[in-house]
Amino acid sequence: MMAAVAWERKMGQKVRLVISMGDPAGIGPEVVLKALLNPPVDGEITLVGSRSHLQATYTQLRESAPVANPEDFEIIDLPLVEPVTWGTGTAATGAASFAYLERAIAATLAGKFEAIVTAPIAKSLWQAARHDYPGQTEVLALRAGVERFGMLFVARSPHTQWPLITLLATTHIPLHQVPQVLNPTLMARKLDLLVACLQRDFGIERPRVAIAGLNPHSGEEGNLGREEVDWLIPWLEQERDQRPDVELIGPVAPDTLWVKPGQAWYGDRVANGASPVLGVADGYLALYHDQGLIPVKLMAFDQAINTTIGLPFVRTSPDHGTAFDIAGQGIARAASMAAAIALAVEFAQNRRQGSAPHPKKGMSIN
Repeated sequence: MMAAVAWERKMGQKVRLVISMGDPAGIGPEVVLKALLNPPVDGEITLVGSRSHLQATYTQLRESAPVANPEDFEIIDLPLVEPVTWGTGTAATGAASFAYLERAIAATLAGKFEAIVTAPIAKSLWQAARHDYPGQTEVLALRAGVERFGMLFVARSPHTQWPLITLLATTHIPLHQVPQVLNPTLMARKLDLLVACLQRDFGIERPRVAIAGLNPHSGEEGNLGREEVDWLIPWLEQERDQRPDVELIGPVAPDTLWVKPGQAWYGDRVANGASPVLGVADGYLALYHDQGLIPVKLMAFDQAINTTIGLPFVRTSPDHGTAFDIAGQGIARAASMAAAIALAVEFAQNRRQGSAPHPKKGMSIN
């Protein structure tokens, strides 16, 4: 059962946003402070993490990199139990990042915040700290009490302003399990989430959604795998009949699914994000993790935003990891974190209003 969120949606008030610091040995504290030097939005921002570590990050980096002073923000202080060395993650830093996330979720469900932005964590260090979860997405869904949720990636092309919106049907599972997990029921749930997000959060009344095939050449009529013939194509035909307000494209062969998005991303600059590429979709539904994320990271590695859809609150995150190899050096780019903060506030505002501007008119991610 979905957990209830107690906050009141009051028009005209600043969005109340909480940022969890992520693994303190990684670049999370750095990119958070860099993004907050010139906040991309006018919101009420609270940080969850170690006050002393945030202050140490500021002290170390302020001479070489532009960073915000953490004293300028409210901090929910969870002190570290042992010293942290930048770039060296441990079970203790994994435990700390898990605690930051849990506190942010609890405070949001209690009504203190409308949106959560999560800095990167190291899943292996969660395991080392005996927190056996595939990632932050699954913890968010579990604590919120939702069974239907999705991992959506959003980015706007700096070349053309076209928005790339991609949902994963499956996420953090081994590749050999993907054909076993995929089925019409799961696909229908994910398509429900994607269509609802495109309509509610992005304001696209009649969205075009492209759906990937599973096998090379989408199975080539059963010669290269039978999933498409046995259930994916029949399911898609049924969905077309049931969704007259949605244009469903596919299943598209995985090796050609990303051709049109690539053309829209790198093509000629157009006004208001409207792409001249014929047949480009509003949203893309990839069937497994790397099928969706290799093209997303190729086009928008330091710009994409990870947002969990299906939650009773907004959650966004930068689409990169802890980058232990460069932590503490002041060279981490904060563009994805800044975009995640901006999109979280925008989604929260749209949910207050019950409608959203069309992304070709008002989506503010960069």
